[in-house]
Amino acid sequence: MKRSVRRFGWFGAVLGAIVLACGLAAPFLPLAAIGLALACAGVWNLCRPSINGLIVDGGVMILTGIFNCLAWLWVEDVRASSVGRWVVAGLVQIVWGIRRLAFYRTARFAANDPQAIARLEAIVRELSRRNAKDDPTIAEFRTGRYRHRNRLGLYADGSIALLEHQAVRLEKRSDIWIEARGTTLLGRSIKVGIQMSDLHLTGEMPAAHFERFERWKLGMSPARPLAA
Repeated sequence: MKRSVRRFGWFGAVLGAIVLACGLAAPFLPLAAIGLALACAGVWNLCRPSINGLIVDGGVMILTGIFNCLAWLWVEDVRASSVGRWVVAGLVQIVWGIRRLAFYRTARFAANDPQAIARLEAIVRELSRRNAKDDPTIAEFRTGRYRHRNRLGLYADGSIALLEHQAVRLEKRSDIWIEARGTTLLGRSIKVGIQMSDLHLTGEMPAAHFERFERWKLGMSPARPLAA
């Protein structure tokens, strides 16, 4: 989760600096204030990345969303279509902010063991660099409207999932299931439902990767041991 906070920190710092510069150049004080809030939140999360940064991310994103929804109040002779776009953009930001706050509710109960976290981060970096095309201990699948690529590392002790928004999940072999639900239009991928304990996802998976997962699930293929 710290990786996600750090990445959004960079995004917030750069975007905030741009918005602040535009607000000062206009000059438009409300816009400058939003830019300053974004920049401060981004710098804070870059300097002190932690799960508490999710609160900072979520709060600032909700604040900017509210500003976008109300921006038309400060602009004269604005067209109705422009108001609609601002409101839609603001609502998207508010929903995004609420999702970040929801992540905090889950992350705050995670164990805070520095050695275990450092070991997991090393394993995640190694998993991210491996070639999914040739490595039989990796299975990938895509989810969502934008077909985000997710990765499963298939280990002897269980699986490690690298999911959207930089989320990482560890699952026992008995707690993860992937069910085939038909093929895609071109027949190159399989529509799947993925169950990871309390998380359910739907997406698409290459047929070869689905076969890898099935063989690992049944214990029919060699599994990579976790690094010591």
